Amino acid sequence: MEFRQLEYFCTISHLKNFTRTAETLHVSQPSVTKAIKALEAELGLTLIDRSQKKVNLTPEGQAFLLHAQKIMSAASAAKKDMARYRGDSRGKIQFGLPPMVEAYLFPDLFTKFRSSFPDISLDVQEYSDSDEVRNRLALGDLDFGIVLGEVRTTAENEMLLMQDNMSVCLPENHPLAGQEKIGFSDIAAEKFIMQQPHTYQYKEVYRRCSEAGFVPDITLCTSQLKTIKQLVANGMGISILPNFVTGTENIFVRRPLLPKLSIQITLNWSAGKELTDVDAQFSDFIKDYAEKHL
Repeated sequence: MEFRQLEYFCTISHLKNFTRTAETLHVSQPSVTKAIKALEAELGLTLIDRSQKKVNLTPEGQAFLLHAQKIMSAASAAKKDMARYRGDSRGKIQFGLPPMVEAYLFPDLFTKFRSSFPDISLDVQEYSDSDEVRNRLALGDLDFGIVLGEVRTTAENEMLLMQDNMSVCLPENHPLAGQEKIGFSDIAAEKFIMQQPHTYQYKEVYRRCSEAGFVPDITLCTSQLKTIKQLVANGMGISILPNFVTGTENIFVRRPLLPKLSIQITLNWSAGKELTDVDAQFSDFIKDYAEKHL
């Protein structure tokens, strides 16, 4: 049994897709398939049900996942603990972000953190969406990550940073710009410019459109928020984005949705993680920053 096989298995159990697992881990899909088959052969069990389009774990796979996650978590903790004995070691935080946070919240946060804790370094990675951040946390690749999602009660391994509402972004001369509030039924005939399909924005907007009785006509999906906003300003379509990323823009207009579409931003860490002194300093700083600036 190889560590690599466990990493692939944990990732595919979360993403439920071989192609996306390969993309997330930056390997080829045949490599993932081969590793999982070798793991199943060694155990003499079928871990993954391949009979459906969506990948699901078998009961045996669900049981094995608990062991695999414990092994991954223990390996990550051991690596971090041993780093204390290196002569060149100093405080370091592995930190993951989705695109919205990286572009609009992180620069100021990073500047203030470095000013307060110059001896703690931040190794920051931007991921394509919040699901990937959660997966990296579960694998032990990250100490902390910021996640965007639905408004709900936070879990033990989460800290609420802020809640925000999402608004419709329209070209200035759009007919709906004259309305005070916009419902999803009002935008059924519009062309949509969206983030990538695995983001909270895409999934929630698509769900709301379906509830309103239509499938959104999506012109483009991109992780580049500047591109989305500029295309809206150019009249190429509309978008729905959180207010914290559009509040200072004057190249298009925003209108509130009715009913509201809200978003929650949390600081996450892996379940069962024991916080080190450095971890505690970082999480305390984030909590204080959120109370003062978000």
